[in-house]
Amino acid sequence: MLLDGKEFSVPMATTEGCLVASTNQGCMAIYVSGGATSVLLKDGMTRAPIVRFGTAKRAVELKLFLEEPLNFDTLASVFNKSSRFGRLQRIQSAIARKNLYIMFTCSTGDAMGINMVSKGVQNVLDYLQLDFPDMDVLGISGNYRSDKKPTDVNWIEGRAQHLILLTDFYSF
Repeated sequence: MLLDGKEFSVPMATTEGCLVASTNQGCMAIYVSGGATSVLLKDGMTRAPIVRFGTAKRAVELKLFLEEPLNFDTLASVFNKSSRFGRLQRIQSAIARKNLYIMFTCSTGDAMGINMVSKGVQNVLDYLQLDFPDMDVLGISGNYRSDKKPTDVNWIEGRAQHLILLTDFYSF
């Protein structure tokens, strides 16, 4: 594979011979066309827990707390204690009745990092529980983002590394 002017081998471990053959064919087509160019648009792993309150008003209070820029540094410090590499980049939230979906986005260095993200998110949830003791954590992954199935949010905003590979097949 020729990517960004450098040759790479693409090791594959599979028993599906057709997959290896078609991948090899695609890599060869890209190579003879002059290679591919990559552009990294975004780099941020996400985890989106869901929490519930007794009233929608309390859910809104937490949403406003999370969106207050003055609170971000404290939350980032709590999150970042869980890893030498995981760094909180931003927090977004969406409210649905008494439920609040909180999306944490962070950098993870060279690792995929979903475990380090989960640990950081758990640290923040534990910290938030001090000021919001009536917060009920329903799940560490609340279906706002998903790593096991496709979601529209993942497709629109990307998840983890969002790359574009460009090649010109018409040049050969």
